[in-house]
Amino acid sequence: MNASMPAAAELAATDPDYVDSLERGLSVLRAFSAQEQALSVADLASLVGITRTAARRFALTLEYLGYAGLSAEGYRLAPGVLAIGDAYLRSNPLPDAAYPHLEELVREVGETASLTVLHKRRVYYAARVAADRIVTANITVGTSVAAHSTATGRVLLGGLAPGELEEYLSSMKQEPGVDPGYVRERIEEARQRGWTMADQELTPGIRSVAVPLHDPEGRILAALNIAAHATRVDAQVLESDFVPLLQAAAQRTTAALWPASGASPRSVLAPPAAPGRAEVRPSDVIQSVERGLCILTAFDESHPAMNLAQLSERCRLPRSAARRFVLTLASLGYLEQQGRSYTPTPLVLELGYSLLSGLSLADVAKSRLEALARRLGASVSIGVLDGLDVRYVARASAPSPLIVNIRPGTRVPAERTAMGQVLLSLLPADALKGVRHSAGRDTATSGLEDLDDTLAAVREQGWSYVDQLLEAGIRAVAVPLRNRRGEVVAAMSASVHEATTPDRDMTTNFLPALRDVANEFVTDLRDGLSI
Repeated sequence: MNASMPAAAELAATDPDYVDSLERGLSVLRAFSAQEQALSVADLASLVGITRTAARRFALTLEYLGYAGLSAEGYRLAPGVLAIGDAYLRSNPLPDAAYPHLEELVREVGETASLTVLHKRRVYYAARVAADRIVTANITVGTSVAAHSTATGRVLLGGLAPGELEEYLSSMKQEPGVDPGYVRERIEEARQRGWTMADQELTPGIRSVAVPLHDPEGRILAALNIAAHATRVDAQVLESDFVPLLQAAAQRTTAALWPASGASPRSVLAPPAAPGRAEVRPSDVIQSVERGLCILTAFDESHPAMNLAQLSERCRLPRSAARRFVLTLASLGYLEQQGRSYTPTPLVLELGYSLLSGLSLADVAKSRLEALARRLGASVSIGVLDGLDVRYVARASAPSPLIVNIRPGTRVPAERTAMGQVLLSLLPADALKGVRHSAGRDTATSGLEDLDDTLAAVREQGWSYVDQLLEAGIRAVAVPLRNRRGEVVAAMSASVHEATTPDRDMTTNFLPALRDVANEFVTDLRDGLSI
């Protein structure tokens, strides 16, 4: 945050433009993020220190915005709240630049790799690729931990100016069980060697090693780390084998961020769809919370930094109103001033991104699938490859006298479904040999004699249509689902009985509708989402 920016408490007491109600609304959102169970209005009032009447209005506002939902147990965060944290991840090129190199690290060493950034006293995980291990640290994108307790934090603290570091270390003197002298030694070690290790300090049983990622001026921008269980990897392996791999990954990430051309590559995507809102705006909705959250979610790949004029235009606010909300958000640490513009800070990840660890693709897809099923009068499904089968992970059906008895978890031969053909078409040629040679998959006598040609056509056109290949009377069309980096995560199909829908409608009506919804899914398919 800009050093000249007054503290939030000082502004609240002295500046008439400070928006108290926005601060309280964000406190309610943080209270949800810190709790795993549903919260009643009374719970919220107690946790935040406000009246029940105020708590009810804040909860109602978050529900209207699509960030919370009400059930018999109380209010909970809804998947739509992830859009707030997305504002930081979408506007910062670091996570997407690092992700493919984190994936490569995981393939090489079989352990989890992460990208972290520093904000105030805490380290935030901005990108993470988890290894396929039974036991691993319970950390997801958005998790924050005290900086001095981790290898990545000590690397990042080493990038602070001397005065800032002394201020940090001085504040640690009040913390029981923490030795500022030991932390200082580890930070200096990281500076001197260009890497450091934490051996079972944050989490018993977990060893971690980290290296810095520098910008072209040599400033520490972020840190890359590998974490492994102590029973699998000893400290010597971390130093001799993992540190060189991390340093190479950091260099490749830097090259991706600042290529020789001087232009940092960015993907051009459709804007994220807004969370679902009630059709009728309740009279008790708190406008200041709605407007403040609009400011936070206005940032994306195309708008990584904005000035007051741009923010007021994006959120359709008078410039004077935009200034009040920006001033409040900056004083609270959610925005950082850079010249005349502002950018989101990692602190926004605390506003709901904790929900990610408990969400599955089915949770995120539910409302979109149900709406598409009603629109098409069809069964709509999402599937992923599981070996050479397609596994259904989410499904919604429109009312119909005919029921297709497929539920989430069902596995069927991939080559016999539209979704499966989409996913198989993207596999290497060697992997496809197994389809033709697996027991029970006689493609030569089952309508799939020209499977290679079929998959080649699907690959070229980007979609698949099958007519009564899996089951007599059932026809389906499918498209891939991609994340914001363009990687195919799953496939989505719409299926109907031949008696209800003409063949031509599958490609003229159903296919465009599927593609539209697939574009909306781009920002839903976040790293760390359970498939």
